[in-house]
Amino acid sequence: MVGEIQDRDHPSQSTLLLRRRFGYRLARLATQWRREIDHDLRPFDLTDATWRPLYYLRVLPSPVRQTDLARSMLVEAQSLVRLLDTLERQGLVRRDVDPDDRRSKLVSLTEAGAEMGETVLSVADDVAARFLEGVSDEALEGCQAVFNQVWSGLEQKARSSGDGAPSVAEDER
Repeated sequence: MVGEIQDRDHPSQSTLLLRRRFGYRLARLATQWRREIDHDLRPFDLTDATWRPLYYLRVLPSPVRQTDLARSMLVEAQSLVRLLDTLERQGLVRRDVDPDDRRSKLVSLTEAGAEMGETVLSVADDVAARFLEGVSDEALEGCQAVFNQVWSGLEQKARSSGDGAPSVAEDER
């Protein structure tokens, strides 16, 4: 707006509203996207809680330290332990002691887990195709640029505050 002073600490009213709408729509879209994946994975007896570790284990280099998996998924380590216990009982993942750090566990997909991981990726790809039908590659690349910029800011803030920096698999960027 003309005449308004805008800086990082005092954004204009229109900037505040734009940011609020962006955050609201992004959160709603993410929720709907996950619900759609959940719906499509019901026939495989997978829930949001169980398909997400399979997804991340499929896209991250294997094996993955359990703490790194929790960080990538943005979940607490204790919550992930319970999920991995379930997936291990189902024969989808295995945990081994990290030979470089005996306090750490390395998580990997079993053969059955790799097959289920492929199913999860396929369903996620199908949902993406439905949600993004009619959206150009150019528009998606612009959106990715915004996400990368936001994520970089989060990582920088986490590093400067001493908190664990959020992490994202490179192929998710």
